[in-house]
This record gives sequence, structure tokens and C-alpha cells, in this order.
Amino acid sequence: MHMPSDKDLPLTARLDHGEDEGGEAHSGRWLISYADLITTLMVLFLALYAMQLAKNKESEIRSATQGAPAAAVKPPATDQALLASLEALRQRGEITIVPVAHGVEIGINAKILFNAGDAALLPESLGVLGRIADVLRAVPAGNILVEGHTDSTPISNAKYASNWELSSARAGAVVRYLVERGIEPHRLAAIGRADNYPLVAGNDPASRAMNRRVTLIVQR
Repeated sequence: MHMPSDKDLPLTARLDHGEDEGGEAHSGRWLISYADLITTLMVLFLALYAMQLAKNKESEIRSATQGAPAAAVKPPATDQALLASLEALRQRGEITIVPVAHGVEIGINAKILFNAGDAALLPESLGVLGRIADVLRAVPAGNILVEGHTDSTPISNAKYASNWELSSARAGAVVRYLVERGIEPHRLAAIGRADNYPLVAGNDPASRAMNRRVTLIVQR
């Protein structure tokens, strides 16, 4: 009676017999390992593809959000007219004027407006403030925030106990003048910032002089 040899058995049966001669059983195990490798590579490539899709989406979102601020600060027609009307003062270095997110910010160096440690408007400041008031009267609407800024040097005298009081008094002096020149009082607000919002960093004389200022934020 013929007894089947291991070679006559199916591959799975030979594997069950633990055949290792001639490399045939090892060939079967290699096929199984190869299938596992292919599966692993497919999973890896799918993961890489998903990561690339996510990266592309993130880039699109970043591009969209980075473009938004530029559009937000682009001055509309009203702001452009205001900028043009005050260009002569800016060219003479008497003011700075820049578009901001919700309007225009006009900066006036404090040395044009006040003596050191005081909040009384100097006579020579009235020409600059008068021109600004004339332009602002032509702006149909929008609040005007007047902010006083000092440098970081502490002050304490008979009139002002600190830079808070000095900066507030300077902002109030400018507001009173604008009201006298016909700006509606309900549009105005006087705010004292003391030395909390410096324009430039540093404690040298030039930096302190730049930080002493009054800003008018004309909102739209």
C-alpha cells in the first residue's frame, strides 16, 4: 500500500508537519511574511497620504487668514481722504498718521503740544490741532479716542501725582480744544495711558521723547 509522502501533501499540511528540508516550508513562511509586509506598506502609504492632505489644508487655511489682516487695514475712501488732508503735516514731521484695523491713528509728539511735566497746550500747538480739527469736522461719523502717553520717567509734583494723572490731563486738554473747534462732544473720549504703551523700546532721551505723545484714533 502506497503511503503518501510529505511532498504529496498540500502546502498547509506540509507546514503543519514542520517540514524544513529543502527550504519548502521556509518558502511558505516567506509568503506569509511578504503578505504582512505588503499590508504594512499599504497602511504606511495611506497614513502618509492622509498627512499630506492635512498639510495642504492647513496651508490653505493659513494663506486665507494671513491675507485677512491686510484687507482689514486697507483704508477705505473716507480714510484715504483724511490721510490726504493731513499729508502736509505729516511731511513736516509734526504728526504721524497710519491706518489701523478700524480707522486711522494720528500721533502728535508731546513736545509740540506741552512743556515738560505740564498739560497746558502751547500756543504753537494750536496750528497743528486746528488743522486736525478742521479735517475731523469733515468726517461724517465715528468716535475719536484721544490718548495721552508719557515716558517711563516717574513724575510727582504739586499738580500731578503720577504719569496717570499727567497723561489723562493732556488727553483732556486736547479733547477740550477739539470741542471748542466744533467736534461733537459725544464722539470724543479722553484716555490716560501713562507709560504703558511705549512707541519704541529704550530709556535713552530719544526713545523717551518719541514715547511722549498724544494719539487720536479716528474710528469708522
